[in-house]
Amino acid sequence: MQKSQTELSEWKTGWPVVVAGLAGFTLASFYTFSFGAFIGPLEEEFGWSRAEISIGLTIATFSAGLLTPLLGMVVDRWGPRRVGLPGVLAYAASYGILGLTTENVWTWWGLWFLLSFTIIAIKPLVWTTAVASTFDRKRGVALAIALCGGGLSSAFAPSYSAWAIDMFGWRAAYPFLALTMGLSVFPFLYFGLRSGADKAKDTSQETQKAKVALYGVTVKQALHSAQFLKLAAAAFFFTVAAIGIVPNLLPILTSFDFGRTEAAAIAGVAGIASIVGRLITGALLDRCKPNLVAGTVVLLPILSCLLLLWAPGDTAVAILAVMIIGLALGSEVDVMAFLSARQFGTLNYGTIFGIVSGLWAIATGIGPTIVNRIYDVTGGYELALQLVIPLFVLTSILLYTIGKPLPFEKPAAQTGTVD
Repeated sequence: MQKSQTELSEWKTGWPVVVAGLAGFTLASFYTFSFGAFIGPLEEEFGWSRAEISIGLTIATFSAGLLTPLLGMVVDRWGPRRVGLPGVLAYAASYGILGLTTENVWTWWGLWFLLSFTIIAIKPLVWTTAVASTFDRKRGVALAIALCGGGLSSAFAPSYSAWAIDMFGWRAAYPFLALTMGLSVFPFLYFGLRSGADKAKDTSQETQKAKVALYGVTVKQALHSAQFLKLAAAAFFFTVAAIGIVPNLLPILTSFDFGRTEAAAIAGVAGIASIVGRLITGALLDRCKPNLVAGTVVLLPILSCLLLLWAPGDTAVAILAVMIIGLALGSEVDVMAFLSARQFGTLNYGTIFGIVSGLWAIATGIGPTIVNRIYDVTGGYELALQLVIPLFVLTSILLYTIGKPLPFEKPAAQTGTVD
């Protein structure tokens, strides 16, 4: 009875944070999943190679990745709300100026470099810190629902971006997408982003009575542990492989002779599947051994790669393959965010997960560039689909063997949300 009441109390007070996290993740994922829609128009207008175009994304993710550990310390000090709200406004404004790109590829790269300084303020770290510090017993499901924002973005970003490009041209599409996404997301964040981590930074007496007790190991203890090294390596290798493929699903499918509209629709299936994958994974993380759940779901993309290689032009097979990789993609952030809180606690969650997220962000930049470079050299994506398979296997081994959480004490009255 007590456990049930605690879980009900978590959702009663914490659901606005989950909704805010859902909105934040939708925006934070949009630039990645809309990227593929712009590759064709940029290649056609400027004659740049796909690798040159992808370097823009690489620059942004590398820069943001290097700054993410610093972001973690800032979030631990100020709380997610003080970072996320201004970050959303700054990001929307800077994303829109990508339409000012000239025929000089250095302009394209420079604009992505500027964008990286606003991307950092809406990274997954901000939203996972908010949710993880608000929930305890149902943390897996809460994170899963919030992270469905990435699935929503994956589902509609390719088609929405392609539609905007067809309607307004690729230049005007950038400010149009920035404006519509920013206006859609900001109200949810303004009214809902009041998490346990934010309350812990408030010195008012009323808030102190309600704040969540934070617990866990020091940053030094975490960084010196084998558990951290395995988690960080798993996040890096899986992201290189999965993000190398998923944002490029549209060009991958068009290279297999699918029409652009059909390819965009098929690519959108990954987003829908990722929502299902996140919810299932979140429930399993709350009920089963997390390392077993994590080590299993990261193997799913292997089947997707094999299916695409086996029947590259078959619509039904392509839909199935995209659906499977979507299920796995829906589990990636959930698993890493959940394991970070489980292994090391929430006291220094922002800093610890910030380092993991930094490696993850760097991998986000590396993956698409490598995959598109392989296309430029070989004229196809088949070799890339083959090369990512060992990375998924390695990720699985690291997560299976991550080990038990580091020793730390939870407060006796810890409920995961307000008392």
